[in-house]
Amino acid sequence: MKKALYGTTALVAGSVVATAASAAEPLQLGLGGYYQTAFGFGDIDSEDGTDYGATNVVADGEVHFKGKTTLDNGVTFGVQIELEAFTSGDQIDENYLFIEGSFGRFVIGGENTAAYMTQIAGPNVGVPVNSGWVTIFNPPPTGQTTGFRTPGLSTYGDLSNDDHGITYYSPRFGGFQIAGSFVPSPNISGDGQNQPADENTQANNLFSVGGNFVQTFGGVDIGVAAGYRQAEADDSSGSDDPSMISFGGNIGFAGFTVGGSYLAEDSDRSTDGEAWEAGVSYGTGPWTVGATYFTSEVEGTAGGGDDEMTAIGLGVEYALGPGVTASLAGLYSQWDTEDNIENEAYTGLVRVRLGF
Repeated sequence: MKKALYGTTALVAGSVVATAASAAEPLQLGLGGYYQTAFGFGDIDSEDGTDYGATNVVADGEVHFKGKTTLDNGVTFGVQIELEAFTSGDQIDENYLFIEGSFGRFVIGGENTAAYMTQIAGPNVGVPVNSGWVTIFNPPPTGQTTGFRTPGLSTYGDLSNDDHGITYYSPRFGGFQIAGSFVPSPNISGDGQNQPADENTQANNLFSVGGNFVQTFGGVDIGVAAGYRQAEADDSSGSDDPSMISFGGNIGFAGFTVGGSYLAEDSDRSTDGEAWEAGVSYGTGPWTVGATYFTSEVEGTAGGGDDEMTAIGLGVEYALGPGVTASLAGLYSQWDTEDNIENEAYTGLVRVRLGF
């Protein structure tokens, strides 16, 4: 459950760059990343007229090019560039450089913002319910509103999709850490841009702040988080000053982890709404079992009722070795559009994940 986050400031970083000594070793790029594949089987009952097959094989992965070097004064400079392992609209995913030291961590480039990165949520075992994975095994019906990093799919929300910005993570003091981001030209649709935003038609000047507290008390692990994001947008863009607020927390003891999280969006977009999730897991040795519940309700596009989604995941994972995990899971999911069109699915999953 513990997740260390580090950061720095532009002011400190600037002085470091000006006075830094030569690195003992030049920066060299290495490889990392992950690859996972899953086989799904079950039944989809669709009311929009689509006749879906009973089986599905999916894959997801990234190759990470990363490197860092530590200067003689102890300050570390690094870079990370993430390449999708399959053909994608954003073939290059996160890409950024960072500077870190005793002053914290400073990130410049395309990365999730502070509120997203400091979020804490309930455990997911076997299948990541609190994400867009549900759409893989139960496609949304015609008219259903979904949106990556919005309440329609997850409590991990953002008003930017890896657009270029600046983020500062403070050092962790007594378990507390705070972080803040500024993104000049956030393109909420997901295609980042390096040029200034058109303030009459596009979102601009996104500020994102987040923080969490992670600490252990007598064998009990506690983590809580909160975050807020807001961007500026002219009325003509169809999204007047959208904002999001989130909360989350976990508690771990004797192998058990119990937690949950919440995300709400206030905007003129069809994704205006809220979502929450809760999960529990138990781990012993290489085995982990768990259950997760997720539900969301967003405005939709027809102007009538709300678009809703519910998902329940049950899973068991086994760590076969370093970086190798196999899992079995069951997933129940239901979409319900504001026009009362439902897709309901019962899915069994076999998944293998490799991290390197």
